[in-house]
Amino acid sequence: MRLKNPIGKIVVVALLAIVAVGGAAAIGLYAYPKVQIIARTVMAISAEQSKQSADLASIKSEVTKLQTSVAKLETEGRPSPVAQEQPSPAADPLVNAGPRLREWAFLDDVDVYQKAGLIEIYGGVLTQRRTGPVAVRSAILTTTAPKTWLVWSPDYSPLIDAQRIELDLDAETIQAGKLTVGVILADNSFVGWTARLGPDMPADPSLKPVAVPNDIAEPVGRAAASVEALLAVGDGRYVGDVPATLKAALGGAAPARRAVKAWVLAVEGGAPGAIAVRRLALSGPKQSAVAPATSALAGQVQGVPITPGDRIELVLENNEVRSNELALDGSFGFADVPTRLAASLRYRFKGETHYASLGRWFRPLAGTMVMNVFVKPEYDNPGGKEPNPAETDIKSEFDSDGHGGLTIFRYAAHRRTTWPGSAGYPREFVGRSFANNFGFLDRDRAYDNRDRCLRIGAVGGSTYVALQVKPFEKFTTVLEAELGRRLGRCVEVISAGRDNGDLAANYRVIRDYIMKFQPDVVVIEHMVGLATQMDPRILKSTLGWSYEHNVVDNFYFDASGALTFRSWDPSWALDAVAPTNEQLIRNLGTADSFTIPYADFPPEAKASFDLFAAIAQKLRSDYPKTRFVMATGHDQAGCRRRNDCDGTFEMPDGRIVRKGVAQAMENFAKLCVQAGIDCVQPPVPEIPSAADETITYAYDAHYSIRGHQWLARNLADQLFAILSKPRPEPRK
Repeated sequence: MRLKNPIGKIVVVALLAIVAVGGAAAIGLYAYPKVQIIARTVMAISAEQSKQSADLASIKSEVTKLQTSVAKLETEGRPSPVAQEQPSPAADPLVNAGPRLREWAFLDDVDVYQKAGLIEIYGGVLTQRRTGPVAVRSAILTTTAPKTWLVWSPDYSPLIDAQRIELDLDAETIQAGKLTVGVILADNSFVGWTARLGPDMPADPSLKPVAVPNDIAEPVGRAAASVEALLAVGDGRYVGDVPATLKAALGGAAPARRAVKAWVLAVEGGAPGAIAVRRLALSGPKQSAVAPATSALAGQVQGVPITPGDRIELVLENNEVRSNELALDGSFGFADVPTRLAASLRYRFKGETHYASLGRWFRPLAGTMVMNVFVKPEYDNPGGKEPNPAETDIKSEFDSDGHGGLTIFRYAAHRRTTWPGSAGYPREFVGRSFANNFGFLDRDRAYDNRDRCLRIGAVGGSTYVALQVKPFEKFTTVLEAELGRRLGRCVEVISAGRDNGDLAANYRVIRDYIMKFQPDVVVIEHMVGLATQMDPRILKSTLGWSYEHNVVDNFYFDASGALTFRSWDPSWALDAVAPTNEQLIRNLGTADSFTIPYADFPPEAKASFDLFAAIAQKLRSDYPKTRFVMATGHDQAGCRRRNDCDGTFEMPDGRIVRKGVAQAMENFAKLCVQAGIDCVQPPVPEIPSAADETITYAYDAHYSIRGHQWLARNLADQLFAILSKPRPEPRK
């Protein structure tokens, strides 16, 4: 008689315990002085730009005028308490300095998830009307609670001569309830404005209040009696004056790079309904009636010494790429940048791309626009301090099939997740993310595809879950813009998956979640560590789990040879034992069975490949309109540190065969042919070993921010090529 544990907290704790191991179980066996910008900012641009000298002279003149304004501000302005509480500029090598921007937008016509920071939604769903690879028409906040919150915690606060708050609402906005907008400052004070959109909606008992973190709710609540009223000026537009405290915090003598902790938009009494925002921004002096159609971008790369030949790129939404050489003080400039296209400034240092402080993508402002590119470690921990386990805050749950059966493991929807890393190792990342309306670490999603974007589902294991980074840093969000600009259209990459997420374990995630979006493409992560889970003997050897009574769903071939699905067993832990570490080939590690030539595979490794191919063929048959793609990457990302990128092995019969990740990639390519699906395989990074270590974290072993960028670039390039070719057919 088998004892059954009740489904509930025990299961959740068990699954989280797998994550907390910090490596092997989670992803398989292979898992492991203030500087003032002055006129020389543009004078020092390299000689290659001499052909643009007339334009650059104009930029210089504009910057000089702005510098005069800065000097006046610094003489007359008084720093707010917020600025006084910040470290002295000399203590921070990365400083805000130079001319102020005329605008800083939370919401505008650039995808908010392509900006730098964390987006949070409480009591609603956030979608955007897409008009291009990065461009949007409006952000739509659907309200599903008595009070709905949209929060953006930006990574940086730019210098801005803030005079007004401006709010533009689209026609889709409900004429009901009260709207509050504003910013939470570094001292936890809230500067806000309100607008009455109409009478409150009738109370609906089915709409339940939602929990909002104290660091957001308390500052807004304390300031409820002091917020200013926005002035309606017609056509859905509202404006309000910026108080002196906020002016000083954002553009005074000593502004902080994190002067603003969070932007907030809250709707009360407007549910059910929708708030459609075209623009929410802090703005400065009004421009002339006829604004120029181009922008002159200038600024400085800060944080690292610049060597001769270092370059900075400007990428536009239409896939135009420009490259200029940096001056030795890090200054740069680009002239004639169209304001109608979203833009991205990119400086690559040791393999990682660093972007302008406004974010990965931004809207160029007409005239001269000065901003910095800050280069800093992903997580600065020179003393090697370990993470505090008490910071861990992860809540998970399951979807149900309506008949008591559990289907999809996910995180609690619209809730922060905090994973600082495993105890016993130096902390390597912040580890804060946010689950979307479906419980995945992704932007909010809607089933309907109103803007006819190319849709890609991405499922995999914990490397695709990516607890370590914010959604905007994740490869899926980067991929949306990178593939989109190549294709010239909007792309949605719908992220899902789970820990230990091999293809069988993710079958119901694909069937019950991803396919509801009617994707054009589904990308399936695969690696050696996941392949070890798809054969009973190898699974027992590497993880000590019973294949029949497993923590994840799987498939098997029944007595008649039919492919059969088997749901996970809540009492799986009763059958788990210590890994046996059984060798299938003498002197060869179990997982390494997949890294020798396929012809020399032991039967169990071939069985794993056969099962993967059968499941992939089933998906092809069940969903003929969708293109399925296997994607590797994690094995390549870490092989230099493991010293197993390419090598040899002596078989028991004396033959010398190739062994390592390069051979595994050949094997996976054959598996794609066998399954009749496309294959995307990033090459082993061609960078020095020391830098390669940050493609994945040294101890946590998942992709670092650099790794997510690397993966997104390779997927964008290879998917772009694949989409121009016919689909493959299974090998007969």
